[in-house]
Amino acid sequence: MSQTTTRDLQHVLSAWREDAAVLRRAGHTSEAALRERMADEVAHAAHDYLTWLSETDAMLQSGRSREWLRSRFPEWERAGHAKSAARGVRQYRAMIVPRRAAVQEAAAAGREAARLARDTAA
Repeated sequence: MSQTTTRDLQHVLSAWREDAAVLRRAGHTSEAALRERMADEVAHAAHDYLTWLSETDAMLQSGRSREWLRSRFPEWERAGHAKSAARGVRQYRAMIVPRRAAVQEAAAAGREAARLARDTAA
């Protein structure tokens, strides 16, 4: 591969996994396991980068309207964080889509913290 060729992260991870399979078939199981572990750790760490959301799922995650998402689509597409997967079907990287505040979970955690403080003080 030339130095000017750029591969995206998904392709790099796939290549590592293919290399691991070749190493495993050649009897180099410990080297194969190391490459697989590295690929898995990077994929886990980059989950929100590697995950593409449909427009509907992006609306649910963010609590924003279709119009709001579409107004940002051109900029996000130029940056590589949005794409048209098929005619009229837009997708967004999970990392670029804002997350709606988990109000119910935060309230429950606050009630639990207050209960623990009350029980500890008693």
